[in-house]
Amino acid sequence: MKKHLLLIFFFGLFIQEAKSQSYANAFAINLGAVQDGFGGIISYNYFLDRHDFIDAGLLMTASKFKYVSGIKIPYNDFTFNLGYSKNVYYNYQNTFNINIGAGGVFGYEAINNGDKNLSNGAVIESKSGFIYGAYIGVDFDYAIQDELSITLRANQYYHSNSSLGEFIPFVGIGIRYYAN
Repeated sequence: MKKHLLLIFFFGLFIQEAKSQSYANAFAINLGAVQDGFGGIISYNYFLDRHDFIDAGLLMTASKFKYVSGIKIPYNDFTFNLGYSKNVYYNYQNTFNINIGAGGVFGYEAINNGDKNLSNGAVIESKSGFIYGAYIGVDFDYAIQDELSITLRANQYYHSNSSLGEFIPFVGIGIRYYAN
C-alpha cells in the first residue's frame, strides 16, 4: 500500500511539474493610427518560453494618400504578418514586459476601392494588388490580471511592391488575453 501511495505521490509531482512547464497562448487586439489613417491588428501569440513568442497577425488599415493639390486617394491594406518576438525587458513581478519583433508580411492593397477615376476626373495609374515585405516593431505589455494585459504596439511595415506607401507605421493600444 505504501508503494502505491508513494507512486501516486511521485506521479502527482510529475504532472504538476509538467503543467508548470506548459507555455501559454495569447490573443491580442490593437487599434490605432497608421500613416494618414487608422488601423487595427488582431494577433495570435504562441509562446516558446516564458517571454519569447511567435506572432501571427492580421493588419487592416484605412488610409488616404495625400497627393498634389490636396487630392487624397483612399487605400486599404489587408496583410498577414508572421514573425518572432524576443523579450528585452521584464520587471521582477513580471507585470511589465518589452518585446522586439520582426517578420514577414504579405497581403492585398486596395486603391480607391478599385476605381481608376478620382472625383476631380484624374486617373489613378497605381493598381490594387498583392503586396509583400517585412516588419519590425516593439511591444509594451502591462499585466492588469493574470490572464489579461494592456499592450502598446508600434510597428514599421515595409511593403516592397506597394504602389502608394512602401513604409507604413502603426501605433496602437489594445488588450492581450493569455490562454493556457
